[in-house]
Amino acid sequence: GASAGGATGGTVSGGAANGGAAGGGGAASGGMNTGGTGGDNSAGTGGMGGAAGAGGQMAMGGTGGGAAAMSAGCGMLPGATDSSTNWIKHDITVTGVDPAFVAQYPVNPGQTYDWTHRNYFLRLPTDYDQTHSYPIVIGGSGCGGSETVGSEGGYSPFGIGSGETEAIQVSLSYVLSSAAIPDCNGAVFADDFDNSPEAPYLAAVVNEVESLYCTNPGKVFLSGYSSGAFEAVTLGCANGDILRGFGVQIGGGLRLHHPPCKPNPVAAIFVVGLQDTENPIGPLTTPLHDSLGTAPARDEILTRNGCVGQDHMPWDPDYPLCETYTGCPAAYPVVWCAINSGHIPPMGDPEVAKYRIDGIKKFYLSLP
Repeated sequence: GASAGGATGGTVSGGAANGGAAGGGGAASGGMNTGGTGGDNSAGTGGMGGAAGAGGQMAMGGTGGGAAAMSAGCGMLPGATDSSTNWIKHDITVTGVDPAFVAQYPVNPGQTYDWTHRNYFLRLPTDYDQTHSYPIVIGGSGCGGSETVGSEGGYSPFGIGSGETEAIQVSLSYVLSSAAIPDCNGAVFADDFDNSPEAPYLAAVVNEVESLYCTNPGKVFLSGYSSGAFEAVTLGCANGDILRGFGVQIGGGLRLHHPPCKPNPVAAIFVVGLQDTENPIGPLTTPLHDSLGTAPARDEILTRNGCVGQDHMPWDPDYPLCETYTGCPAAYPVVWCAINSGHIPPMGDPEVAKYRIDGIKKFYLSLP
């Protein structure tokens, strides 16, 4: 994935990630990672192909519709340092990480955090009400940042600036380990493993947020750009029992090596770049970054959601480049938006932000 960019506004001091400055509200810029294997890395087509197989399991796993659920943190006052204007760092202990992974992949010298001691950043909505259950909207940045890259805001589709009122926003940070992933000097989410530490990390973050704040456990969402998009797709698979939906904000795909997918259906929206040669649409004939592209990731979730056939229709008149698959269950839609963008989107282009930010927010809020 591409280098992470520093977020504009609202970050706590000392937490800005390395890389280029973000333009127009927290977009990534800076150097693009050129690692990975060779072969066919063309951008592929933006077509809707990839018929979904029938018969995907429909285990609900406690997410989805019904009356708004209330987490254990409802009724509790927020912490004294919590903020609706700044992204505040939270340190967390992660259990369930494979000891063999920890032993095999040490972190880079001089790092504060490791695979079982990590951080995330959180910002409360304006006028946070501890008796109202909010969705949790989680984001992941591109590679190349610091071990506190979550200070950027993770390209949240609800906006990285202050003033948001509809969700509790969380931004994830990665662990720096060149031993695990040489790309970007190890500054990347380590989702490219059968025993990836990312699934227990997300579970720990969501569990802590639900215990400290008033959230709706049935409305947990994860999206990301580049490395963060790989993270969203991987955990949309491995943490399908936690996530209501996930979004791709250009880049990503399903790794060939990844934790086992839960059988749970998960709503998904993919915003992909037609000119993206770094994380191509595919399907590729030769893997790049241990992935055959975003199209195979789409096809996996179509199958898992129990979608039938490959018919599609326009999703929303405000987003004419987006198509929704008509054979999917109403509660678990899959939307595909192929836009005119490369891997590092032209962040000053309002059409790009319209899809990868506003479109994903609208998708999340539309779910029952």
